[in-house]
Amino acid sequence: MNKRMIFTLAGTAALASVIGISRPTTVEARIKLATLPDKEAVVVRFDHPNQVLVEEERTISLQKGTNTVDFSWAGTNIDKGSIVFRPVDVNSKVEILSTSYPPGEAALTWSIASPDARSEKFRLSYLMANIQRETDYRAIVSNDEKTLTFRHYFKIRNWSGGTFDSADFITRDGKTFEKGLDQGEAKRVLVNKWDKVTLNKEYVYDLTRQREGKVMTDYVLKNTKEAGLGAIPLEYGKVRIYQDDGKGTTAFTGEDWGQFTAVGDDMRLNIGIAQDIKVEFKKMVNDVENRRGNVYDTNEVDEFEIKNFKDSEVELTLVLRVQGEWEMQKDSEGYTGFERVDNETIKFKVKAPAKGAPVKLKFHYKRLNNW
Repeated sequence: MNKRMIFTLAGTAALASVIGISRPTTVEARIKLATLPDKEAVVVRFDHPNQVLVEEERTISLQKGTNTVDFSWAGTNIDKGSIVFRPVDVNSKVEILSTSYPPGEAALTWSIASPDARSEKFRLSYLMANIQRETDYRAIVSNDEKTLTFRHYFKIRNWSGGTFDSADFITRDGKTFEKGLDQGEAKRVLVNKWDKVTLNKEYVYDLTRQREGKVMTDYVLKNTKEAGLGAIPLEYGKVRIYQDDGKGTTAFTGEDWGQFTAVGDDMRLNIGIAQDIKVEFKKMVNDVENRRGNVYDTNEVDEFEIKNFKDSEVELTLVLRVQGEWEMQKDSEGYTGFERVDNETIKFKVKAPAKGAPVKLKFHYKRLNNW
């Protein structure tokens, strides 16, 4: 006997789909059943940056012969091309014969052959859009600014048109939390916490980040196990920074956007401008030489004068950006060495004495084969 089953995903019943068996009929209209099936597993995975993968398990009572299962998703943001329907048991004797899409409807129909009357568990998978996700962090810095506690939060907001009565939500790094989530509802959960993370405080002068003369104060976290992190890449997200005042309370000191930080890389967080460190930049030489048709070299000298008005010596990082092919010249002076971060970025570490004693640095370099 051919039985027709209704597998509905519509309106606010999105992820608690209704399954049932209709009486034998030739009528093609779908039937919304009032009785919910037994609670089954729902898993929502956030592996893709724009869509989520939803997997449901439903037990369907099949009759011997050909059965028809209907699945509709009116009002929800399901990608119909991504829908996969299969028995959970890979050795099942149940066979899905065909899939058809009724015209003008957000629905499809499967024909399923069963060798006998049985209850069979099926897994339904599909991509669903408009479930927004955000990552944010909370950093509590120790009073001596040497370590911090770093909390990682995951926030989801459901604009998919569906409702999750109960589901296991799985983040990109594999953390699972069970929640219900209504249409339009948002929830935020703590997914990771790291204590005593090593913190480096840096003073940075970089013309591409701030106008001339301004020195940035940064906290730098190394995403390594040695520093207390390193378990997962750190997603892009807002970081709110607090500092322990040594009296059992914390004070908000600022916030910054943490960039995506792969394992082994640094996350740099700016906490403001260092008002008591000044840098004066001058372009002393910028000559064109060795012109060859449209190709030429430049001979350039940059000079920096640094004044540290703090009561103690500080180490300042100067960042020089040089486009194209370049060579540092030997008569550069005032520093012990430089780090070539990439082809266009050079970092210099400079010791600046206390109480405003000036330090001058000269960087002499040639840019080659300019057009």
